[in-house]
Amino acid sequence: MAERNRRPASKPVDLKEALERVPWASRGRDTPISRLARSIVPVGNKAGVPKGDLALHIAIQDPVHEDWVMDIQGTAFQVGRGKLYTCWHVVEALRLKEHEAYLWANSRLNGVEAQRPYPFAAVMRYYDQRFENGGPGIDAGILICPATESEEAPYNVPPVTWGDSTKVGVGDRVLIGGFPLGKAMFFSNATNRGLVQPSFFEGIVSAVIPAIQRGETRLFQISSVALGGISGGVVCDSRTGAVLGMVTSGLTAGEISLPITYAIPSEVLRPFADAISFDVGDGERWR
Repeated sequence: MAERNRRPASKPVDLKEALERVPWASRGRDTPISRLARSIVPVGNKAGVPKGDLALHIAIQDPVHEDWVMDIQGTAFQVGRGKLYTCWHVVEALRLKEHEAYLWANSRLNGVEAQRPYPFAAVMRYYDQRFENGGPGIDAGILICPATESEEAPYNVPPVTWGDSTKVGVGDRVLIGGFPLGKAMFFSNATNRGLVQPSFFEGIVSAVIPAIQRGETRLFQISSVALGGISGGVVCDSRTGAVLGMVTSGLTAGEISLPITYAIPSEVLRPFADAISFDVGDGERWR
């Protein structure tokens, strides 16, 4: 009986061969959310950024990379060619007049993973067509960034896919995504430093808040913590990555962030973005 239950000796593991099979540089399986992540960028300030050539691209492995990462003020997401949505309070924190405000995009330079700052050409505050003067102010705006690219250095920030926020109800599961904690998020550890990419948090729609006063917007209340830097981030369908809204704020108790986040639905955001078109100076018109 003992002979029949005896297990064959296992083959010794060739450790070197096993480690060679590890996908060290992988970012994981391609998913709807990982594809959405490419449309989400940090926005912030940085003095002294050089202009005008491919030297703007900073390879992540470059020792000076950390010196060039900007001070992240919030999150934005691409909604059309050259158009990025964010919160107006994030725009107010950008040093636009000093020409020191940028988005920070992942790219490649001659096949090497790199990152590049892109400056903004203009900004447009959300205009509420219910009012002749644009209304009392919904916390949203469009950053105009007609980013240039080349075959050697592509601009890999595609527009998001919008979802139908009018069909969202209490209890629906969603994700919020952006850049919580700003720059500190990517340099807090001794290793694996410097790759700036959005983080996602799961929650449910805990309440849908209707507009009560004239000039207000409908809001989603979401059971997730909104840490500083995620303002302007997306609210999305957790299965498809379709964008259902934009994170604007969260509640705190003293210095403790509570799992209560507020977001503007996409039904409010999308018409304004779709209505904007602009010339880029070479006879081409972008919508």
